[in-house]
Amino acid sequence: MKQIEITKIKYRSNLILLFLCLWTIPTFCFATSYAVSPLLIDKELQKRDIVTEKITITNNEQSVIRIFPTVNEVSVNEGGTVKGFVEPSMITNKAKSITTWIALSRAQMELQPGEKREVTLTIKVDPEVEAGEYHAFIGFPTGSNRPEAEKLLYTGSSPGTVLRIGVNKIQNQFLRLTNFTVDRFIKSSSEGKITFVLTNPGDSPVIPEGEIIFYDSRGTEVGSVPVNTNHQSIESLKELSFSSFVPATLKTGKYKAFLSVEYGALQKTSINDTAFFYVFPLKQLIAIFVSILLSAIVIALFVHRRYASRDVDDGITDVGMYIRQSKSEPKDHDIDLSKKSNS
Repeated sequence: MKQIEITKIKYRSNLILLFLCLWTIPTFCFATSYAVSPLLIDKELQKRDIVTEKITITNNEQSVIRIFPTVNEVSVNEGGTVKGFVEPSMITNKAKSITTWIALSRAQMELQPGEKREVTLTIKVDPEVEAGEYHAFIGFPTGSNRPEAEKLLYTGSSPGTVLRIGVNKIQNQFLRLTNFTVDRFIKSSSEGKITFVLTNPGDSPVIPEGEIIFYDSRGTEVGSVPVNTNHQSIESLKELSFSSFVPATLKTGKYKAFLSVEYGALQKTSINDTAFFYVFPLKQLIAIFVSILLSAIVIALFVHRRYASRDVDDGITDVGMYIRQSKSEPKDHDIDLSKKSNS
């Protein structure tokens, strides 16, 4: 679509140049008395835009010339060809006329033979102007006085610059973030889904772009994923859901996901949001559990082996005794069973 619009502008510009050349044959195309450049200034602007352009006038004569700058609104047909001047009486709203946007010194100029002079042209687009195309002719007629010079201008006998200003309608582009979520606990690389929903309450389509950046618990950036890589457009008064996945390279721990979405054709605007999540890979959790279990078993076996062979100390001391049923010396034993009790 943009290529078609550019082609139309170039075609229109060529028609204007052709008209200007044919219109100013007596003094510009074939005469070399003095020249004006550029022949065309073509601008695409917005309300309140301010731009400055330069127009160069070259005196090719051998004598001094007297020039009276003028600014005139002109009309064009559907093909873009200039038809003629718009009479001031035909302008219904002079405050919004293109001639009121143009700041140009209209004082008389005298150019010496061979002199080249630049004229500054400032364009201030009216803030209340409607979208469309506006045309003006910046003329530089010569004469002994202004009425005589302007008379030559209206007969098409003076060179000048055609000004075309295309004022585009400023579309209301606006996006609203409805939802942004990340899976709270991520156990494998196949999980970790990210979703967010954008709503377009404006009156023109919007193509969002941006990225999701991931930070660890220390605030260090550890990865990112792009947003809307296929350049989906959100139509006016519609909403669109986007999805992605957390990078599989994230290790166990707590992380923050930072969403940054930009949009806008003329002026970039951003939407931001954050979400926190935890990564606990299942394989790593099983490995940690098995390691803890094995450690507990090893410690238990060590403790059992270390203390199981020791007797329990109850405070009683064992005394060794010898018992016989025959007579022996008293010193050899403590109890003599050979003596029978009389009872």
